[in-house]
Amino acid sequence: MDRKTWAGIMLLVISALCISIFLSGDRKGSKPVKGPPYQRIVSLSSTTEILCDLGAVDKIIGIGGVSKKSPYYEILKDKPQIGGGFHNLNIERILGLKPDLVFCWKAHADVLKSRDLNVYPTGPYDIEGIMELIKDVGKFVGKEKEAEKTIFDMKTKINKIEEKLKNAGSQPLVYFEAGTLGKSRAKGSLTHDLITRAGGINLAKDEPVPFPLLSSECIIEKNPDIIIVEEYGAPVEEIKARRAWQNIKAIKNNRVYQSPVYYTNYTPRCLEGLEQYAKWFHPEVFK
Repeated sequence: MDRKTWAGIMLLVISALCISIFLSGDRKGSKPVKGPPYQRIVSLSSTTEILCDLGAVDKIIGIGGVSKKSPYYEILKDKPQIGGGFHNLNIERILGLKPDLVFCWKAHADVLKSRDLNVYPTGPYDIEGIMELIKDVGKFVGKEKEAEKTIFDMKTKINKIEEKLKNAGSQPLVYFEAGTLGKSRAKGSLTHDLITRAGGINLAKDEPVPFPLLSSECIIEKNPDIIIVEEYGAPVEEIKARRAWQNIKAIKNNRVYQSPVYYTNYTPRCLEGLEQYAKWFHPEVFK
């Protein structure tokens, strides 16, 4: 193995480890020190979309960022954007906004708490965890009824999907690719929950960490029936053209699909992902 190849492998391993650390912890998060109601909220995580869903956008005074693909882009684009990724958290700007609550990823919680900020760390979650998060957010901003309705609607949609899947055939083996070759999702991730609930078997289900790095050889050997790649990753045609992948069943049977990022975000819209996955896995019952 030459030096460049070895360096590339090490970079992928370090990247996967950073993601695992960044999102590590229990699904519910620790409660803020100071109690609600909260009127000035900085949201650095998926809670931004949840706050908008619940009709509490007026309480948001700063966000980690907003994608143009967000359904709330127009009402969020002028909010102060503070960062919130791996390395670009602007703590001084957060302090200057004087929030009474900061939603953040778990990796940022300690440093924010050390500046005497009232913090609610988020992620990772399965679907049940997302509903718990929605319930908490509703309580924090006085939107309990709206949160209850959102959760009820989610459970109703899940039940409808599960009812259809009762008539589904055998479970396909699914390889999920998160951005680059081999980066996948295992137990403890929302993606694993979605694949399983949609009637599939996650190829990475037995990996020891939620965000594993798989070798190309492992993927070829396991021979998935379906490949799903997130939209910021390799194009579908590029995956189909990968060296030594042509005999993988997913490629031979043209079952390689691109997944929008929001399908696996910790918001109610993840159920659009659940429904689409179920349709990809079991088209026989979603005609």
